[in-house]
Amino acid sequence: MIMRFEPFAELDRMSQELFGSRTPTVPVDAYRLGDRFYLHLDLPGVDPDTVEVTVERTTLTVSGTRSIADPEGGQWVARERPFGAFVRRFQLGDGLDTDHVDAGYDHGVLTITIPVAEQAKPRKVSVGSSDKALTG
Repeated sequence: MIMRFEPFAELDRMSQELFGSRTPTVPVDAYRLGDRFYLHLDLPGVDPDTVEVTVERTTLTVSGTRSIADPEGGQWVARERPFGAFVRRFQLGDGLDTDHVDAGYDHGVLTITIPVAEQAKPRKVSVGSSDKALTG
């Protein structure tokens, strides 16, 4: 149903190790429950007004900005929390109804709900008997 689409993730990881730069990471949980597919993205400290969710064909993109204020007159001793612009892309399968994506933000978690498309829902097939089936 969903595939990660981050072709440069390994390159980003290596450059972070080499140059000490950090790009905000956005952990995600994804699952299907009944006729809906859910994504939960952790976005603590992110202003929901900066979050944008877009769907183009089968690509779902979540972007936004996590800000961190410099303490006036202070000096950083540790600065581990990621900040700045972030983007996550997910390749959606054809079995999802991308025309009816819904998103909500609560307590630092962005929840995206995508219905399963009608043609992808399981359906019962009746089995009958006939002489034709037996004689071919």
